[in-house]
Amino acid sequence: MSEKLVEVIRSGIVESVHFGDIAVVNKNGGLLYYAGNPEQICFFRSSAKPLILLSHLLKNIHGHFNLTLRELAIMASSHSGGSSHIEVLSGIAKKLGVRESDLTCGVREPFGEKERYELYKTGKEPGQFHNNCSGKHLGNIAACKAAGYSWDSVSDPSHPVQLDVKALISDFCGLPAGSIHVGVDGCGVPVFGVPLKNMALAYSRIFDTDFMNGKYAYVQELLRRAVTQNPDMIASDDRIDTQLNRLTGGDHFGKMGSDGVFCVHIHSKGIGMALKILDGSIRAVAPAVIETLVQIKTLPPGAAEKLEDFHYPPVKTWSGRIIGSINPVFTLKQKTP
Repeated sequence: MSEKLVEVIRSGIVESVHFGDIAVVNKNGGLLYYAGNPEQICFFRSSAKPLILLSHLLKNIHGHFNLTLRELAIMASSHSGGSSHIEVLSGIAKKLGVRESDLTCGVREPFGEKERYELYKTGKEPGQFHNNCSGKHLGNIAACKAAGYSWDSVSDPSHPVQLDVKALISDFCGLPAGSIHVGVDGCGVPVFGVPLKNMALAYSRIFDTDFMNGKYAYVQELLRRAVTQNPDMIASDDRIDTQLNRLTGGDHFGKMGSDGVFCVHIHSKGIGMALKILDGSIRAVAPAVIETLVQIKTLPPGAAEKLEDFHYPPVKTWSGRIIGSINPVFTLKQKTP
């Protein structure tokens, strides 16, 4: 059963609560810590993007199209839609020989508030590149072109590219492919549902080059270099994904998913963490993520203090006065052997 993870305090009163589930596992699948129900089945949402990119890298998309690490990083991202992101996306599209209108992710405002203001200040309207899934969609097209497949139906779960993605997720999650729930994500492509502990397992293995006797080692190392060297491409400077990566020197790689999902790979410990906020609230995610990392003692010295605004985000009036905070209130349970 899910448990209370986060409270929202306004003027000394608990105004709202957020329930959820957390799983921390090692790369052998051992459950180390948990809160709520680590068996809770949920969709990866955008937390699957790095795994999807691993599948595409097996098709040598980087070699076929001479893609840089920065360009690869945005394919694994939920970017904020800033000008630097649009510039990189435009460069990828040019290399692939496609136009923004060829994408099928749909038009969406920039994810970031600052980036939305930046766009509308210019008098321009949002396009598909501003959609935070546009990098993934360019990656899908690149995979199709590199493998010689048509990309008109790449969002169909039966498309060879999607079957390859599902097979890789099956490996990393340690589950038979037939047991993985397949749904439709907000951008129209398949999304994969697994128990939370298996989601954490996938993240514990994501950069483990010994996994399956090195079967994925080359692309794992390529992905690791891309995302850890370009944290600004994964989200933006005001988001936890980017700051967690940056402040730990890439040791903690975190990736957000919609509706309250967040996964973290902790490289130095060989463990993975997955979290789901039951009501899908984004405001509860960062406090629960940082609190988990504090409790399992993986953050480097000084990092927790620098992440305090994510750990205990202030509740403010519209004029900026602080009148409360968003607080984690759970204690992880340690799994006994």
